[in-house]
Amino acid sequence: MSERPRSSRALLGVKGPALEKAMAENAELDTAPTLPAIERYTGVMYDAIDHQSLDGDAREVFGNSVIIMSGLFGIVRPFDMIPAYKLKMGAKLLRGKTGAAVWKSALTKSLAESAQDSVIWDLLPIEHSAAWDSSKVRYQTRFTVKFLERNAVGELKTVNHRSKLLKGALIRHLVTNTEAAGSADSALNLLAGFSHPEGHVFNPELTSESGSVTEIVFVKR
Repeated sequence: MSERPRSSRALLGVKGPALEKAMAENAELDTAPTLPAIERYTGVMYDAIDHQSLDGDAREVFGNSVIIMSGLFGIVRPFDMIPAYKLKMGAKLLRGKTGAAVWKSALTKSLAESAQDSVIWDLLPIEHSAAWDSSKVRYQTRFTVKFLERNAVGELKTVNHRSKLLKGALIRHLVTNTEAAGSADSALNLLAGFSHPEGHVFNPELTSESGSVTEIVFVKR
């Protein structure tokens, strides 16, 4: 599909020079040079993690404990070596199936093995959440996160446009406080000491628990 501009435009959701670049990269996957995934992927979330400034212990935890979902590879770790490519998890592939639907069975099986009885920090966006079935993974606790701020009339609204930046800062906080972050009993105490530079702080009153899933809420001061 990457060899045909019309198919690629629909598949990749880009056009013009960006489409030409994506087609060229996808056509050379077998021979292209590689980089660690954490350097290959770019954006405000990865900038906020700032992995190069992590100390040795935090860097090791980051490499071993963080999972990145990929439309092309399914799952990669931060220091897995990958080529440049363009393929969103929500791209429609086989018979109209999205990448998430194609990957779902395999990723669920993999996570059921690797994350069994562990604490999961689930910071996935909706498109990537569709690539696994959390009901088939026997985890100890799963934390999800919501960032809120007040609008002009004082109502609390979900932050969407800066959520990646906020999640990146939280990931950095978690991997530098591994012992507390990996325990369901101490995780909430750890978050009480976390304040994002943009002013979001942990709100225990709005944080809620349903079964083994806890939705953690941060509210901007």
